[in-house]
Amino acid sequence: MTIKTSKPIPEFPTFGLLPKEETEAAAFMKKYTEFDGRGTVIAILDTGVDPGAVGLQKTTEGKQKIIDIIDCTGSGDVVTKTIMKPCVKKDSKETLSTIQGLSGRTLIIDPTWDNPSGEFHVGVKKAHELFPQKLITRLTKERRHKFESEHHKLLAEVQQKLANLEETHTSSTPTEADIAIKSDLEARVEVLKDALKNYDDPGIILDIVVFNDGSDWRVAIDVDECGDLRGVPLLTDYRKEYQYQTFSQEDMLNYSVNIYDDGNIVSIVTLAGDHGTHVAAITAANHPDDPALNGVAPGAQIVSLKIGDTRLGSMETGVGLARAAIALVETKCDLANMSYGEPSSDPDSGHFLYLIREVVSKYGCLFICSAGNSGPALSTTGSPGGTSSDMIGVGAYVSHSMTQAEYALLESVPERAYTWSSQGPCTDGYMGVTIYGPGSAITSTPVYSLTKSQLMNGTSMSSPNVTGCIALLLSGLKAEGKLYTPFRIKNAIVNSAKKLNENFGVGFIQVQKAWDYLVTYYDREDQDISFEVKLPNKRGIYLREEHQTSSAQLIGVTVKPRFMQEIEPTSGENNMKKFEFETRLALVSTQPWVRCPDFLLMGSKGRSFDVKVDPTQLNPGEFDYGEVQGYDTTCPDRGPLFRVPVTVTRPIILSNGSKVTFDNWSFGPGHIERRFIKVPDGATFADLTIKFSTTKPTSPARFRLHMMQLLPQKRFTSHEVANYFFLGQGSYGDGNGEEQIEKKRFAVRGGITLEVCLAQFWSNLGNHTVSLDLTFHGIQIANNTTNGGDTIYINGGDAFTRIDVVAPVRREDEVNPSIMLGDYLFLYIIDSELILEYSLKPLSPDRDVLPNSRRVYSLTLTYKFNTTEKNTNVSPKFPAFSNLLYDSYFEDFFAIVLGYIDIYDKNIKLELKGDYVIQAQVRHHSPELLEKLNNTVCFLESNLSKKINLEVYNHISEVFNSNKSTASKRSLEKGCRIAYFIGSPFDYSIYPKEAKTGDILVGKLNFVNSIKVEGGQYIVNLLVPPAPAKVKDSTPNGGGDDGKESSSNGEFNEASKTEKTKEEKAADNLTEAIRDLQISHLKKFPVESNQRAELLAELENNYPTHLPIFLTKLELLLESDTSSGTMSPETANKVLEVADEILSKIDLRDLAQYYGVKQETNINEAAKKKKKEYDENKKAVISALRAKVHALEVLASESSLSSNVAAGQFEDTYKALAQWWDTTVPTLDFKNLLVYIIRERRAGRYGNALKALNKYLNDISLTNDTLKDFEKALGIKMELFKEAEWTIWENYERKTKLIRIPPGGYAPF
Repeated sequence: MTIKTSKPIPEFPTFGLLPKEETEAAAFMKKYTEFDGRGTVIAILDTGVDPGAVGLQKTTEGKQKIIDIIDCTGSGDVVTKTIMKPCVKKDSKETLSTIQGLSGRTLIIDPTWDNPSGEFHVGVKKAHELFPQKLITRLTKERRHKFESEHHKLLAEVQQKLANLEETHTSSTPTEADIAIKSDLEARVEVLKDALKNYDDPGIILDIVVFNDGSDWRVAIDVDECGDLRGVPLLTDYRKEYQYQTFSQEDMLNYSVNIYDDGNIVSIVTLAGDHGTHVAAITAANHPDDPALNGVAPGAQIVSLKIGDTRLGSMETGVGLARAAIALVETKCDLANMSYGEPSSDPDSGHFLYLIREVVSKYGCLFICSAGNSGPALSTTGSPGGTSSDMIGVGAYVSHSMTQAEYALLESVPERAYTWSSQGPCTDGYMGVTIYGPGSAITSTPVYSLTKSQLMNGTSMSSPNVTGCIALLLSGLKAEGKLYTPFRIKNAIVNSAKKLNENFGVGFIQVQKAWDYLVTYYDREDQDISFEVKLPNKRGIYLREEHQTSSAQLIGVTVKPRFMQEIEPTSGENNMKKFEFETRLALVSTQPWVRCPDFLLMGSKGRSFDVKVDPTQLNPGEFDYGEVQGYDTTCPDRGPLFRVPVTVTRPIILSNGSKVTFDNWSFGPGHIERRFIKVPDGATFADLTIKFSTTKPTSPARFRLHMMQLLPQKRFTSHEVANYFFLGQGSYGDGNGEEQIEKKRFAVRGGITLEVCLAQFWSNLGNHTVSLDLTFHGIQIANNTTNGGDTIYINGGDAFTRIDVVAPVRREDEVNPSIMLGDYLFLYIIDSELILEYSLKPLSPDRDVLPNSRRVYSLTLTYKFNTTEKNTNVSPKFPAFSNLLYDSYFEDFFAIVLGYIDIYDKNIKLELKGDYVIQAQVRHHSPELLEKLNNTVCFLESNLSKKINLEVYNHISEVFNSNKSTASKRSLEKGCRIAYFIGSPFDYSIYPKEAKTGDILVGKLNFVNSIKVEGGQYIVNLLVPPAPAKVKDSTPNGGGDDGKESSSNGEFNEASKTEKTKEEKAADNLTEAIRDLQISHLKKFPVESNQRAELLAELENNYPTHLPIFLTKLELLLESDTSSGTMSPETANKVLEVADEILSKIDLRDLAQYYGVKQETNINEAAKKKKKEYDENKKAVISALRAKVHALEVLASESSLSSNVAAGQFEDTYKALAQWWDTTVPTLDFKNLLVYIIRERRAGRYGNALKALNKYLNDISLTNDTLKDFEKALGIKMELFKEAEWTIWENYERKTKLIRIPPGGYAPF
């Protein structure tokens, strides 16, 4: 059957899915069929590349596509230092060789494994630490559905039992047994509901086993948690055998391994996201069955270098970058693509950039990198791709074929750079973007994503496309035996690029033309030289501020040739080239407002010359760009040897001082308008109004508003405002003239040029006419209490802090100061009290030796802190390293609390109160430098549980006689100054109870409260003062300070007691001290020691009424069976004997009477002494009864006639003990709680036991003293779930315990 259509169905434009036509790559490969990337190795620095993704198995020659896979971040590291030897287990069916895994599971060893040493390294890893977040989200959703189904069966079963009980027991006077059963069932319902409420899928817990087969290290992973390793695939370093496996059909996540440090570290290499696989496929995918889907260089091989840390959601880290640079040299990569980047405060410096300079200019690896997606404002290129002149920085361009095949647009739009593609220049004048490439593709994605391909766009996609294009060129050069350098290739692609209507004259890559260029000028050795343009602290001319653009500037420029570095510095192989180099240059200016000399003779030392730039010829508010180009006069056709970029953004100087209007900007798809305005001196915020109306119907369009001010050595994001919004939606686009108004209030810096950039998104249709009004305001603190205009410091010890406020720009009608403190900044330093660990050591030679053989060192600092509240959010801060990545002088900074922290502030939720530690690691190749960081300060920021308002007053007197702020909304004339007084808290209880002197409360000072100012204005830091001294309470019955007892009538009765001499007191004190020391040393003797028995007998004989001796004896008995884990009947009987002896020495009736009478709160010294004695006796009674309960529980469990007697005694003793507890269920004291749980378990009341245990775990303050109790409580919880036959919750708790208390200790960095 044939179905007719209204018009012919065209063929799908497959060529536009992964663009190769526009770049001439397709034509080049058609002409040179074997120059398809073969012979080249491309490193992909990204989230990792999936070896199972379609198109990434083989090259066009049938070679292995991915030849190495490395996790440079350490996120997949598993510590496998624990060594186990197998045990042999026999049963009626088979003989098994087993070892104990760190998960607690028994692991069955495959008998076919060849392990000459007989030693197995073991480790454990939570699978969710290896999985990308998108996959975790999918799995937890699917697994939760299954888990909840099983859970609800348990809950329904308990609820049914409860309903049946209520139906069959309708008596108004239920028995004690019925009440107990009902209470337990209700507790079970509560426990199950709470458990599901707090459910957090732990995922799979992996056991890892490592051994050496005599030639290679081998790894087996128990991916299905069964413990049976027979038949489990054995993996080794990926590069050796190209092996990878899949965790399960459920997750479809592929993994490989690498083994380091003689089997002590296993790196399980997975993916941090989809990104890296997509990037690799753009570069080099090969689809033999459908070549139209191929990547740009299908013959190339790939090395996957994972720099996206899975622990950080794929954020790159310094250690990942440094190890990637090392791997580029070790794997001898020809090219590297890095579709990653961050803003940078210093565009051409930092540890990673120094390493890449060496990789490029010494080892000849071309480094191609995305320029960033932070446009359309100027100076938004990211580091490293858009800031380093050693790299090829790539911008993103969209063509007609891409819009047709990938985006399914209704109408064609102009070819152009994407709206969001970052723009140069860098803050030091460097152009930023080297070349443009296609900025999107539909190609392969990882198998776990459950889709073969998907659309992604960004400079992340344009960079690998250009990388593939360059791989084609290298493939051709290698095939023809032609040598090349990164400098030669960069010259070729820049000078042969297709011209675009682009701000900086940056072109679009053209492979065939670049090849022709390389062939034409192959014999010219100066093609292998890079020319560095240097100005004082700059690489180009960038005139942006008023003082730079208000007059002509004469600027000295130095251009110096840069040769490839020698692999061996002493070889001198380039010396003759340097000697012979000399070139005669013609200097050409591309703009009339830029002047330069006509000629320049340059040798290997370089030359300097002056450039005159006259911005006064240019229109204020506009962007202008020109270049000084240097041509070789003997061969001008090959294009400039160097370019001196000249960027001028002469700002508008406001004539009326505070307002500027831009009328009738016309926009179509992708159009950008930008203006530059000098922000008036003293301005602190601005109001922007955007107006749109139309008399003709138009399509709604998304616009990007982008405003920017640049400050020295600060990221462009520090003073950036960026927003998307729609114009022309609904009736606004109907053509009826209805005006749409969008408003924005944002912070500004006075005296600094502001770029206002507005762009219609590249793919949005319709024409739009827009007008803008910009009004500046200034409410400024004029005196010296501020730091750089940002921060006010208030000393809490001062009654008030004065601030003088001025309106320097215009009259301000909304001055209404208010201060709210919302954060708490603790100060932690490494000192003798706080330090837990400090170590400086060289790192692994397997991964952390730089290309020049320098060993990397790590400094690890450990800080201790305490929280007194549950569910506290904290954010550790290290100012020396914050917000520094590519511009960091150090290799890396990393910190661990309960989560992993990179260079950005991160809130971590601490569910339990108690003690915590922060571990911070700094890495560098200089141990001497790291030594200087021993005392690095850690700030710990936490949200205040209750916000604090600081009152603001008009007069000093009001600070003392008014309870609330007197400052209210008022007007302030331009240039006028008024004073305000910020009152410090008089009530010290306002401060957090854990506050220490020197801690800081952080908040904001707002002067205008009607509309929020984006970016804020002033930060307020309130310094916590010393706590006020406590006044000693003097009460009528407070007793004397001399420690003497008072008589009943308040007078001392000398006849009541004979005063001892000082000598007698000293002798008594010495005797007691010796006795107490002997008691404390009893625990230090071995259990079966004769010395212990003799000393104990001696103490009992000498001090027959001293309770601590007998309590210690009882404690020693209870601990005597710790090796077996259970108390023997023999020990139980001894415990009963000692416990009864203790109880016989205490008058229980007298003790009960004492606590049965309410005691006075204000008591004298005699009463205090009496209370202390009774409290100690009470503790002794509880300890003795508690020990009896444990002993009787053991005896009651024996299968003998006496067990029934013991069971009765158990219940009686428990009831006697419970009378001394402060609460019916003793959840505050773990020892008492254990007794309660024993009783409930014996009765099968697991609900009551679990409910009490949950309360204890919820309320515990986790410290070194309570950690063992906490761990034991988690174990008991598992046992209770098992006894209740709640298997799913037993397994859940077993995994959760492993996560909470990892058997290997602190997680590795």
